[in-house]
Amino acid sequence: MSITASPPNEAAMSPPSHAEVASLARQYGRHVYLAAYRVLGRHASAEDVQQDVFVKLLQSPPHQVSSWPAWLATAATRAAIDRLRRQQRRQRLLPHWAQHRLDSAEPEPDAHTEQGERAQRLRQALARLKPAEAECFTLRCVQGLEIDAIARATGMSRNHVSVTLHRARHALEAALAPENRHDH
Repeated sequence: MSITASPPNEAAMSPPSHAEVASLARQYGRHVYLAAYRVLGRHASAEDVQQDVFVKLLQSPPHQVSSWPAWLATAATRAAIDRLRRQQRRQRLLPHWAQHRLDSAEPEPDAHTEQGERAQRLRQALARLKPAEAECFTLRCVQGLEIDAIARATGMSRNHVSVTLHRARHALEAALAPENRHDH
């Protein structure tokens, strides 16, 4: 298996070895961390996702990867969005007093800034999107991947990615519209 972003060949179809995963972690670890951090906005959570991505790669390797950077960014984005959704479910299930206690145990440095509040609203809105919409939006608008790269990484057609992005943008615009803000 080749860990470069070369076209698939016979060697690229075999699962990566432990040494190859270690090489991928050295080469793309920061890329995976940044992909997770852009979604989550917390260093510790991004580090957890980074570790989870490479552990998952060892436990259930993909059969064929044409671009490791795109595959790893997609895996990190999916894991980060899943983490956001788990956090939101936990917050809905906990009583209000328990949420406050948990929130105060892990303060965000920028929680009181307008930019931090906007980022938090975007994260919450992303977590409410359909999984494919959140993934495509994050890969395109946060990670900067091209439509073709998103299509290859997700297994969707180019047209399906474009439609999904349109729907995601429309849903986010509606969710983030000033009349829908609940920060009074």
